[in-house]
Amino acid sequence: MTDKGRLRQSGVTLIEVLVSILILGLAMISLAGLQSYTVKYQLGSSNRAVLSMLVSDYAERVRANLQAAPGGSAISGTSPYLITDAWADQSDPPAAAGTDCATTVCTDAATLAAWDMALWRQRVRDELPRGSVQVTGDIHDGLNLTIMWQDNDFTDKSPVCAGGMSPVDARRCCPADLPVGVRCANFQVVP
Repeated sequence: MTDKGRLRQSGVTLIEVLVSILILGLAMISLAGLQSYTVKYQLGSSNRAVLSMLVSDYAERVRANLQAAPGGSAISGTSPYLITDAWADQSDPPAAAGTDCATTVCTDAATLAAWDMALWRQRVRDELPRGSVQVTGDIHDGLNLTIMWQDNDFTDKSPVCAGGMSPVDARRCCPADLPVGVRCANFQVVP
């Protein structure tokens, strides 16, 4: 005997399947967007780690050769540890040092400094996309490092360094006349 007042339903309807697929599709699109942001932030974190290593390497090179450092006693002219070239002037790879202190004993502080800086500038170029650097100051008041690199995900123009900036803006401001997409990081080293 069957009860005519009750209808039995089994399975799912086509509408329920379509709604489930729609919800699943939206979830997948959201996960893809999340993955995109994760990769972007990982790259930024990687660049910050590279910057930290580069600044530490520079500081150790200057500390190991204080005679040739800006304000040191052995250099009468401009110290090789200073770099004042503009971004546009650093488009070519850095020049090699005249003497290779890895194979030749460098007893002259200026020769060792030139070799140090050739290696360090090449490391900046290798580890950051189109990495460039400016260094000013002296060992008494501190050396100011501005490391610049091309960031293809950054579509804005970096703020230009000026007096009266907040400390946060001063850490990421850039010299004037840089193209769009260049990021900067500023550090002060006191050897």
